[in-house]
Amino acid sequence: MNRALDMAEVLFERFPGHRVEVLGGEVSIEPVPDVGHARVLTRVMRACVRSGLDDGDFEVFERIAIRLPTGPDDFAMPDLSIVDAAIHDHLVTYNCYHPKCFRLVLEVTSAALSSDLTRKPAVYARAGVPGYVIVDRVDRRVLVLTEPVNGAYRGQVVHGPGQVFTLPGTAVTLSVDELLP
Repeated sequence: MNRALDMAEVLFERFPGHRVEVLGGEVSIEPVPDVGHARVLTRVMRACVRSGLDDGDFEVFERIAIRLPTGPDDFAMPDLSIVDAAIHDHLVTYNCYHPKCFRLVLEVTSAALSSDLTRKPAVYARAGVPGYVIVDRVDRRVLVLTEPVNGAYRGQVVHGPGQVFTLPGTAVTLSVDELLP
């Protein structure tokens, strides 16, 4: 086993509930989310379920691991993912699933903003994830990234207070004010 994966395994065991990821061969750990973070995820999940998105060709999950092409052991655990319903057939290794199953990933920023705005857009685009949504609690905005090409998202739209947006590739519409009251 690789040193990064060894370290990730130790962190998973020592810090239950924390998010452990390997990006570019570097191990990162984030604390258990706060209530504001959980509230955003619950509201997005409810909207997805209400729309019937979770009843057919797609499923909606929190914190499942996506294998990344950026390094031999790289993986991330997005806060929320919309995936093909047949994802169970695409387990790669270490409880990570092939990126081709992921239709959209959504991250909710913490106060520290971590890598959601910096490193993750490039790795998710390089993995070919069609949509990446960032709910930025610090600046009270939602960034919707689409059209991954050569490690970058060509489509980038920022939605602020009072605006409504649709999750890419779905009919799920949300308001920024609903997510970030």
